[in-house]
Amino acid sequence: MMKRICLSGADMYELEEVFRGRRGIVSVRTGYINAAPQTAHEDALTGASGGRVGVEIVYDPKKTDISQLLDLHFSVVTPYSIDGQGYVRGAVYRAGIFYESAEDEPQIALYLTFLAGKGRCPATGEHLTLNDPNSSAAARRVMHATMERLTSFQPAADEHQGYLQRHPETETYIDLARLRELVKL
Repeated sequence: MMKRICLSGADMYELEEVFRGRRGIVSVRTGYINAAPQTAHEDALTGASGGRVGVEIVYDPKKTDISQLLDLHFSVVTPYSIDGQGYVRGAVYRAGIFYESAEDEPQIALYLTFLAGKGRCPATGEHLTLNDPNSSAAARRVMHATMERLTSFQPAADEHQGYLQRHPETETYIDLARLRELVKL
């Protein structure tokens, strides 16, 4: 049985390309997450729809698991930026994980707790250090990524699907060529 998750936090075209063709991923579509019904693209970008802009990922949990998807997502999306990254800014671009299955909730919560703890003082023992070794309060990062139950996903129009494949000359914030070399999910 396939599973579904939606992710936000960057340009939806770039996120689509990050996840396209990865092992265990059946499909990736750009669109509007938890937005008002029949949201127009312009309304989604301005925040008038109340949702987020991102991608829907359908995956085979026997070939990839949610932690691998989140590792990939947060290797290209910063959870510490309040509203987007690069040239896409606003509440509609805030990093988010939208889950459909209640069984995924504890794993996502644990993952976000781990990310939140990366900016805290390390927990140390005789031969053990946990978390980021950066203990400076001034340098501590606040994690802004959210997790929510997925209530709706509306695919963007066809012109917004596979955009970077049709327009490879488009400048991107995420270095997709380098990512392809480094990540083999």
